[in-house]
Amino acid sequence: MTLDRPEPAANKSLFFRRWLRNPLQMGSIIPSSPALCRRIAAAVERGPDEYVLELGAGTGVISAALLAAGVPAQKLIVVEIVPEMAEFLRTALPGVNVICGDAFDLRNTLPAHLHGQIGTAICGIPLVLLPLERQKAFRDAVESVAPGRGFLLYSYCATSPLPYGKLGMAARRMAFTLANFPPASVWRYRPSPAR
Repeated sequence: MTLDRPEPAANKSLFFRRWLRNPLQMGSIIPSSPALCRRIAAAVERGPDEYVLELGAGTGVISAALLAAGVPAQKLIVVEIVPEMAEFLRTALPGVNVICGDAFDLRNTLPAHLHGQIGTAICGIPLVLLPLERQKAFRDAVESVAPGRGFLLYSYCATSPLPYGKLGMAARRMAFTLANFPPASVWRYRPSPAR
């Protein structure tokens, strides 16, 4: 699938300008590589009627990979807190449901009819930089709309970027690629059965 998207240079410029304004809100100074995007898309689990939820989509490179991997545009929901980037995504990703909102308040950010309809949530927010209480708040936000499903998190850490035991979660590294700057891993976190 090909998308009529703005030039990649424009994507990188927008991404870098946003990083300059708030480095802690962005995980990297450049968008994710095609290799990392493909690995994230390959880890998606979704039933025919379920949605994929991308949180912190930046300029949409992972969104485009999800579409290319077969996620229908109408089944992709993108939540981006930065209005300028959300507006860019609405133009770059026709047919995708782009919501300018807070990934830490998904119960109110997502329409109620989508609660319980999420197959996979994907996190592009640098959770590793946040204190444990904010990590717990994110976990709870995802659980409120995707109960029992957990989330995918891509990270540049060599080991689990989250203290999954303290979060009451199980963790599994799904993929790793050197073809990203910096090298990156894709982790799946799910609520622990004992939680």
